[in-house]
Amino acid sequence: MFYDDGYVTRSTVLDVAGTVHAFSTRLGGISTLPHTQSMNIAPGYGDSEEIIRKNTDLLAGFLGGFSVADTVCAHQIHSAKVRVIDSSNRGEGTVTDAGEDCDGYVTATRGVVPMVRTADCAPIILCAPREGSTPVVAVLHAGWRGTVADIAGEGVRKMMSFGVKTEDIRAAIGPHIGFCCFEVGEDLRDAVRSIRGADFARRHIRENGTLHADLTGMNLELLLEAGVLPEHMDASCECTFCLEEKYHSHRRGKGMRGTMGSLAAIL
Repeated sequence: MFYDDGYVTRSTVLDVAGTVHAFSTRLGGISTLPHTQSMNIAPGYGDSEEIIRKNTDLLAGFLGGFSVADTVCAHQIHSAKVRVIDSSNRGEGTVTDAGEDCDGYVTATRGVVPMVRTADCAPIILCAPREGSTPVVAVLHAGWRGTVADIAGEGVRKMMSFGVKTEDIRAAIGPHIGFCCFEVGEDLRDAVRSIRGADFARRHIRENGTLHADLTGMNLELLLEAGVLPEHMDASCECTFCLEEKYHSHRRGKGMRGTMGSLAAIL
C-alpha cells in the first residue's frame, strides 16, 4: 500500500528492516519557476546547479541522515542497463561528474543512495534482506523502452548475484503516467510486439478510445516472470499526468516541467 509521508510517497511493501526509500512528488523543494516548482532534481529545465543540488540534498534528507553527497545518479538512456554501485560511487552525478550512463542501480553498501529521475516513466524500487549480511536495494527507471527491455527483471537478477532469494525480494512501482493518459501509436505497439511478442502487447496495449499503454501491468508481469511473489509487489495508482499539483509530467507539460527523484538506501 502506498501512503504519503510529508513531501514523498512510500510503500509498505518496501518496509524491509535496515532500508529506507522514497518516491518524490513535485513538492518540498526550493525551485521557483512555474514549471519546476518546487522539487526539481534534474538540470536542463531552467533551475541553476545550486538549486538542483539543494533540492537533491533535501530529498536525500527525507530518508533520514543522508545528503546530496551520498546520492548517485547518471544520464538515463531508456535501457535495461543496471549498474552495481558501492561507496566509491557516492556523489556521482550530484556533486561530482556522473558515471556511466544507465537506468538503474543495485547496491548492498550502507550509506550510498541510488536515485533515478522520472516525470511520467515508472520508478521501481526493490529491496530484500540477506541472512547474516546487509540488505540489498535496487532503484530503476522504466520508461516503455526500458520496461519492454526488462529492466525490472535485470534488477532482480542483479540482486540475485548478491545471494538474494527471489522469494525475499519486495518491489514497488512508484507514481507514473497511468493507462488513462498514456496514449500511444501503432508504432509503439508494433515495437512492443517485436520485442516481447503479440500476446504481451495485446495484454498491455489496449483500446481506450485510442491505443493506450499500461506501464503498471507490463512491469508487474515482468517482475512476476523474474520470480517476485505477487504478495511482495505494490504499484501506485496515482497518475503523474492527472495530478498536476502533485507530480511533474513530461507529456502534460510538453517538455516544460521538472523531474522527480526516487531513491533508496541501506542504513
